[in-house]
Amino acid sequence: MNRSSLDGLRNDCKRCRTTPSDGFYSVYYLPEHNYVGMTKHIKSRMQYHRKKGKVTEGYKIIGTYDSAIKAHYIETKMHLRGYEGFHYYETKR
Repeated sequence: MNRSSLDGLRNDCKRCRTTPSDGFYSVYYLPEHNYVGMTKHIKSRMQYHRKKGKVTEGYKIIGTYDSAIKAHYIETKMHLRGYEGFHYYETKR
């Protein structure tokens, strides 16, 4: 139960909350920005997005996968369908 959300439901599954680094990769969606990404550590990734000015409330876990290849495949399919998020690491110029 999440008392801070409007519907009282959590945005992540129990496995993502309790063991974020046990080898599972999550593909997630930020509806406010039409953004799809993947991570092994969902809490720290959402914290990173908040620092960059993105709204993370209401994010959804699309799926969790036991390998980075599977998660990357799903993420790439979502980008090809028009979701934002496909980018390279930021570099200073």
